[in-house]
Amino acid sequence: MKAFSVLIAIVIVIIVAGTSLAQVEVKQVPLTWQQAAITDGEGLYLELCAVCHGTGGKGDGPAAPALKKAMPDLTALAAANEGEFPRQDVEQAIAGKSRVSAHGTVDMPIWGWAFENVRPDRRVAQRKAFARQRIYNLTEYLATIQAE
Repeated sequence: MKAFSVLIAIVIVIIVAGTSLAQVEVKQVPLTWQQAAITDGEGLYLELCAVCHGTGGKGDGPAAPALKKAMPDLTALAAANEGEFPRQDVEQAIAGKSRVSAHGTVDMPIWGWAFENVRPDRRVAQRKAFARQRIYNLTEYLATIQAE
């Protein structure tokens, strides 16, 4: 049984490493501002978040068992906030501006920083605007998957 657990942990590490490598590839293909503005939040979520949070946002992604604490159910954020989607908190968590205790540290990929560095050829203000747009798109998608 212990060997099986070790095997599962190795598979999860490979999946997470593959996700990190995919992020490097994104950095090498600069997006235009128009592409950033219309980037589908669901597509971003599936590409970047589903490995841990699960495709449906329930916290059941393939890498979730390797984390220190259980992943939160992202479809219940509004319910846990008296029926109102906590947009600002979600944006801050994605940007890496707030500690996400489920990860033990702020080592959840800090997408604000990662999104800023997709276009290293641009000025800082432009990179920050690009990152804010992608965080907005991702947050908008998360708002749509809230349970009734």
